[in-house]
Amino acid sequence: MALIMDYQALYTAANNVVVAIDIRTLQHASPDILASIKNQMIFIRDNAAAGRNPSDELAPGAKFTYAILASREFASPEELVLQDLIDKVTSILIRK
Repeated sequence: MALIMDYQALYTAANNVVVAIDIRTLQHASPDILASIKNQMIFIRDNAAAGRNPSDELAPGAKFTYAILASREFASPEELVLQDLIDKVTSILIRK
């Protein structure tokens, strides 16, 4: 039996990443990388709010890149806190 995506949990997890990016000063992270991750999280959050699987709403051939960007970019303790929030989004998305 397939699991049903918890859209409320996905919304909350993605929104937590957006808020964390907005309130934290990450000195070593590239602003462009943070902007890309934030934009992807907004896309995920907004689709979850509408009860849609964000993965299904991507353009044909498009993929989320936020996890790869984060894993390459983040290393400091403060950045790893953000990485944990991002990992929560991924775990919800792949649990479908």
